[in-house]
Amino acid sequence: MLLKDLAGEQVLAAPEFETEIAGLSADSRTVSDGFLFAALKGATSDGTRFIEDARAAGASAVLVGQDVSAQTLESLGDGFPVIVSDDPRRTLALMAARFHADQPETVVAVTGTSGKTSVAVFARQIFAAAGHKAASLGTIGTVTSAGANYGGLTTPDPVSLHQTLARLAHDGITHAALEASSHGLDQRRLDGVRLAAAGFTNLGRDHLDYHADVEDYLAAKLRLFDTLLPEGKPVVLEPDAPYADRVMAVARDRGLPLFTVGDGGKDLALKDIRHDGFMQVLSLETEDGPREIRLPLAGRFQVSNALIAAGLAIAGGVKTDAALEALESLEGAPGRLELVGESDDGALVFVDYAHKPDALDTALAALRPFTKGRLIVVFGAGGDRDAGKRPLMGAAAARQADVVIVTDDNPRSEDPAAIRGAILEAAPGALEIGDRRDAIEAAVGMLQEGDVLCIAGKGHEPGQIVGDEVLPFSDHQVARTALAAIAESDLFAASEDDAGGFELDLATLLEDEAPAADQAASAGDTPEADEAGEDTPDADGVSLDDQLAAALLDELGGDAGRSDAEAAEDGANTDDDILADVSEGAEQVDAAANLDPDAGEGEDDALFADGDDAVVADALTTDGEDDIDTTIEDAGEPDQAEAEAKAEADETDVSATLADETEDGEADADEADLREGDIDAPAKPADADADDASGENAEEEPDASRDFADAVLPAAAAAAAAAVAKGSEPQTFEPLPEPDDSRPLWTLDEMVAATGGRVEGVEAGAAISGLSIDSRTIQPGEAFVAIAGERFDGHDFAGAALEAGAALALVSEARRADLPKDGRYLIVADALEGLRDLARASRARSRARIVAVTGSVGKTSTKDMLKLALDASGKTHAPVASFNNHWGVPLTLARMPADAAFGVFEIGMNHAGEITPLVQMVRPHVAVITTVAAVHLEFFGSVERIAQAKGEIFLGLEPGGLALLNRDNDQFDLLTYLAKTAGVRRIATFGREGPADAQAERVSAQVACSSISGHIFDQPITYKVGAPGQHLVTNSLAVLAAVAELGGDLALAGLALANFRAPKGRGAQIALRLPEGSATVIDESYNANPASVRAALSLLKETPISRPGRRIAVLGDMLELGEAEGRLHADLIGPVTESEADLVYCVGERMHELWDLLPKHLRGAYSEEAASLRPLLLEDVRPGDVIMIKGSLGTRMGPLVEALKREFPVEDDGAE
Repeated sequence: MLLKDLAGEQVLAAPEFETEIAGLSADSRTVSDGFLFAALKGATSDGTRFIEDARAAGASAVLVGQDVSAQTLESLGDGFPVIVSDDPRRTLALMAARFHADQPETVVAVTGTSGKTSVAVFARQIFAAAGHKAASLGTIGTVTSAGANYGGLTTPDPVSLHQTLARLAHDGITHAALEASSHGLDQRRLDGVRLAAAGFTNLGRDHLDYHADVEDYLAAKLRLFDTLLPEGKPVVLEPDAPYADRVMAVARDRGLPLFTVGDGGKDLALKDIRHDGFMQVLSLETEDGPREIRLPLAGRFQVSNALIAAGLAIAGGVKTDAALEALESLEGAPGRLELVGESDDGALVFVDYAHKPDALDTALAALRPFTKGRLIVVFGAGGDRDAGKRPLMGAAAARQADVVIVTDDNPRSEDPAAIRGAILEAAPGALEIGDRRDAIEAAVGMLQEGDVLCIAGKGHEPGQIVGDEVLPFSDHQVARTALAAIAESDLFAASEDDAGGFELDLATLLEDEAPAADQAASAGDTPEADEAGEDTPDADGVSLDDQLAAALLDELGGDAGRSDAEAAEDGANTDDDILADVSEGAEQVDAAANLDPDAGEGEDDALFADGDDAVVADALTTDGEDDIDTTIEDAGEPDQAEAEAKAEADETDVSATLADETEDGEADADEADLREGDIDAPAKPADADADDASGENAEEEPDASRDFADAVLPAAAAAAAAAVAKGSEPQTFEPLPEPDDSRPLWTLDEMVAATGGRVEGVEAGAAISGLSIDSRTIQPGEAFVAIAGERFDGHDFAGAALEAGAALALVSEARRADLPKDGRYLIVADALEGLRDLARASRARSRARIVAVTGSVGKTSTKDMLKLALDASGKTHAPVASFNNHWGVPLTLARMPADAAFGVFEIGMNHAGEITPLVQMVRPHVAVITTVAAVHLEFFGSVERIAQAKGEIFLGLEPGGLALLNRDNDQFDLLTYLAKTAGVRRIATFGREGPADAQAERVSAQVACSSISGHIFDQPITYKVGAPGQHLVTNSLAVLAAVAELGGDLALAGLALANFRAPKGRGAQIALRLPEGSATVIDESYNANPASVRAALSLLKETPISRPGRRIAVLGDMLELGEAEGRLHADLIGPVTESEADLVYCVGERMHELWDLLPKHLRGAYSEEAASLRPLLLEDVRPGDVIMIKGSLGTRMGPLVEALKREFPVEDDGAE
């Protein structure tokens, strides 16, 4: 389309406006050749900052506001088409309407505080019942009656809206019902939609965090009626609804016809309501006479919603009789007084989205007629929202319910206890249980015959917002799990008894979930009512419930196609900001879903073929996870005590400073009380431009739960994911970048742009050659990042780093006054957050193909093998040590050169929720889980909970990415389920025992290596791993599968693995020279857990000995195993026996459990401390011995290895 035709009256004829326009976008990251870029301005960001980025991407024209600076206009140069508008948002919407000119023949819209979603969904069902191909667009996405799949429709971007309307029309949809949020109306997103009628539900106190006051809020709503609705088109409402009189006044002023329903209505007048179970029998008066309708929905508010929907359908051409008849088969929306289960004695459990006083009052009042016993309510209130409603909600609950439990909702940045306190002021008899899961479980536990429980506030949402993170959490699933546990059929009950025997029959599980699936994909699957409220995040066209269904956690992908400026409309801390920050752009959001990015072309239509309706869930996901203020695996203390001390530093010195255990026993990085991994991490590049999110629907956010698997999919999407998981197309990648050794890691300008920091004392144009958090090893020209920890604060060493030649120090504003005045600084609000900003910017600029590894054991060796294997195909970046925690991962990512062809990242955890923000920052194309075993049981209680935490790695996988799972692991079924739950469509397996995509068919274990023959996908291969150990064989299969997926040279990778050497402390074999021969030490001293000890004992068995040499096992305590630690230590007697060990030394109180079971002939010596064992071990070593030393880091087994190396000259230390 020519620009002059697109612009309408905005421009006069001129040569430059003869330009052909190929597309529209308000996001410079999605601009392509020939696009018009809309440089929109928001409250905190200005899209004009990204004009040059858009032009570099191929933009042929720019739309700006009248307040654009003269300097910006001059920079564009003569002859470049620029459209200047006094209302650029409206102009963009109208352009989008011209560019995507087709729309369904009949489009109706509804606005209001509550009930929009239900009305839109009901209207779509009525249209469909009348024989029309119909769709509804709104909070839960785009749902059609034809089974087609369209991308994220309800994103705030008007371009996406009009594009989707055009696609609907093209695919034969003739009737559509659209939600109109106050944010969308205020920001002109619906301008250009050709409306046949408009409805109004009600107006209450809501979204005053965005609107100045209720009048401002109402003014935004009224815009649907005073501006957008064409002349002569009807307004549908219930006259007695709050603020309906104001809407009626506007209609009368414009001469618009009124179609009134319900109490006080004339066209569909409600005369009486009777209850028949959960049915409501409505007596109506119509122009054709009285009618009686059986409405299959509970609650008076649903009567209003249904009648308004019927009115809109009638206004859209449906016969009155047909519309009323359709009411009798309506299906309700998820999370709207939704019955999610009942106890064995018949107590009912409902989930409702009510999170405002009137909504909560209405919901509880609706449930009272069905309550024979006690009415119990669990609810809270959202943080960073209207605080005035909290006591009102408490009063409503106290008035309506018999038992009130006040808990957390979405506290966001506020103190949850303070929010609860405000509610409790008006509900003095209420119980306070802060943890939402505990509150729900407590409520379910107190149910008796005749009771009704209402879990209010979050409805369909699959997540809970805490701080800047979205933690997976589903009220539905927590309630169902609690009910199941009471019935002694808890899905994961077996996990508590045995670390190893849990099997999950995925097919059966998905089959069992099928009813939920049908519902999820049904017409009624739409959150709504009293709190579906106004402007909930539209999730790019998918329901937040269906986000879990198709990709659990990526409405955080809601950033698609939006500009920072628009997100900024809600202010800096809006939920849309949070959610938007986790997306990578329109394409990624669409693809991140459970469905293919190209869906909508028809290929995925069959996924929902079994239902009448299809949830259009192309752009789902929510992202984020548990609080991460804890430390993760192997990272040392920042600065003085961190593993960064080149990781090659003397182990004795380093290990002395590493105190707490983490995942594989790996050292705990200094906790530092630092916020871990914001969920902004994954998506927003440092230069992301304006966000069109504008805080739409602030209350309806994506969700996540403390336990990822507890937020299991609504089964429709789970089944859909299962159907396509193996069959999706491989990823496509950009060409690998050309190596450029002349380019510095960072320039000063790049660091400033990424962090938003201010510079002191650094020369303009400075080039930064590297990043370090260790003042002892920093090199001239590197930047020093001053991370603060509990025991050490990098700021205390910034001066030393600068004296050593650091180009600059990245420091926190709060510590600037404590630093040398004449230093060279990049000053940010928080140094660790600044490091994360650099990491995000690094990922955004990179074309590298990324693989991330997690697992209970084997992460580091797998990471090292990946580095070796990928290096054969291109420049590969990987951490120098086990940098897998909250500072190690961003440090590694920020160190990744822009010209890296491949990136390898190790991601660890020792608590749930710690992987999520890290993987969302890394955004890998391949995610590997080496294995899941009994590690950190102290924090998890079961291996299944560990698997759930490990499964968080799926939440950051790039759209179309590949999950690589160990087919031989006991948790394979559960991990597969979690992957599909997270929307992963491509899952591949590796292993030795069962059929796998990457499988070892023959293995020859040798003294210093293993030779393997097998296949990687369909390609046969024979290769060698240059270190012994069955676990290395298994993990090498994952390595080669990842290489193949990332487009590396498989043959070269196989050859490269012959050069692999086991890392220090992780299986390195050391030859000791004795006076009369030699002995071998297997250094497994870095860490220990039941799985890794078994693997080490297996390696001991596989290692040949020369008699009279002996196999000697030196075993230290395994830490962080919780209450099961005694049994798990005792259980090692079997693996010890199978290892054919001749002698066993034991270290630590816990290992005494094994010592007591050892036969006398196997007992070497026992000591509570490793140091006491040293002289005995040194004296006992003989020629031919093979000595395997293994224990958690806290048992200090490493010094035993060093003592042996000092006592006996080392012939060949194989560690690298």
